[in-house]
Amino acid sequence: MFDEIVGESPALQAVLKRVAKVAPADSTVLVTGETGTGKELVARAIHRRSRRSTRAFVSVNCAAIPRELIASELFGHEKGAFTGAIQQRFGRFELAEGGTIFLDEIGELPAETQIALLRVLQEREFERVGGSSCIRTDVRVIAATNRDLEAAIAAGLFRSDLFYRLNVFPIEMPALRQRREDIPFGAREKLPGSALEN
Repeated sequence: MFDEIVGESPALQAVLKRVAKVAPADSTVLVTGETGTGKELVARAIHRRSRRSTRAFVSVNCAAIPRELIASELFGHEKGAFTGAIQQRFGRFELAEGGTIFLDEIGELPAETQIALLRVLQEREFERVGGSSCIRTDVRVIAATNRDLEAAIAAGLFRSDLFYRLNVFPIEMPALRQRREDIPFGAREKLPGSALEN
């Protein structure tokens, strides 16, 4: 069932059981774990086993987009919304309509974008940057982070209400050192971006 995620360790099997459990539901999922543990593979596995599997899976690395552009990237923008916005542009949420959006490195979102994402999770709607009309959305959100979000909340860097909206169904990816019995599988498969890279 999980041909991209290799290994037979109890720790990994526990993760796959949680994936199988949450996939048919439409719950928001928060995948945590160190860099390279295969969080996006888990997100893709959830999408493939969901009722949204025939629709788009859109992946966004929140840390790779400049802070001043992340809202436009996620929600789109209207022509003239800012310098360089020469035409209307759809955001990733519109591109993922009916499917799944995977927000990697969610802990890097700036405060104003956290507010906009919270609105999407609560109200199922958003506005394009520079726009005034609400756009309804039907997208499943799967987020991931290698950061301790509860520590970020304590430091005032991450909203607690957003955390609780994201953390509906948490999945923690174990590091390879926690499942050494999977090393031979990774060496045999040599899958790029596999859950065994660390």
